[in-house]
Amino acid sequence: MFTKLVGVVADYVPITQIPDVLSLRTRRDRSVLVTDLLNRRTAQSDRARLYAAPVAKSVDRKRVKRGTAQQHLLTSAQQLFEERGYRGTTTKDISEHAGVSETLIFRYFGSKPELFMSAVVNPMLKILSDASESWRTDELYRATPEEYVVHEFVCKVMKLISDYHGSVKTILSLLIEPPADFDVDIIRSRIIALLGELSPSNREYFRQKHLTNSDSDLALRIAIISVVSNAMLISASYEDCMQPSSSTVASQLTRFVIGGLLPSTDDLTSQLKAANE
Repeated sequence: MFTKLVGVVADYVPITQIPDVLSLRTRRDRSVLVTDLLNRRTAQSDRARLYAAPVAKSVDRKRVKRGTAQQHLLTSAQQLFEERGYRGTTTKDISEHAGVSETLIFRYFGSKPELFMSAVVNPMLKILSDASESWRTDELYRATPEEYVVHEFVCKVMKLISDYHGSVKTILSLLIEPPADFDVDIIRSRIIALLGELSPSNREYFRQKHLTNSDSDLALRIAIISVVSNAMLISASYEDCMQPSSSTVASQLTRFVIGGLLPSTDDLTSQLKAANE
């Protein structure tokens, strides 16, 4: 007991006071002192563990290499926006997921809406822009039968929806019900510009293939929206065990789109007459 007392006292009592403490004569006095000091040591250890937990968590936080913070933020933002939607994702969520300071979001992107544009909208528009450029410049492709062209278009849109389902869903939700802090006209204007670039070549294609000429721009938009909405929602209308294959859906959508593009008998007659003049 005396040895134990010396060890405990040495931890908690100034060295100049140790002789006075050790001068306690009765066993009861020494026992009370040891018990009190041991309780203080236990409490101190508990506090140390309590404060050590956040420190350990901070130490375990993933380190981000210098110069990669912006890309980490873009990757994390895209993932969280797809999983939780725009409203369900905060800048703090994104910064913690990326392992960087929240202030870097505002340094690199300025705001949450701008980060959303950079992480979700711009990559989607880049894909659509590349497809638009390919369509406008590839005359050989446009010369193939319309059944093949429409089927390729349907398959590409379905693959885009499959690969970026979360992004498409989030963008559509913003367009349908815009949040207060987001100007959706930015997205709308970019989409309208892309479709506008397609108009001349699309109009010429419809004329060459003797397809509907009542409003080629409207027909294009209806075709795109029909494919996108079916690709997004068709699976929800079936039981899991009854889901049609992607190829089956693509074939049915192709026939549906082509049927909508074909002119009525009167329109077809007038087009053939005009082509022969």
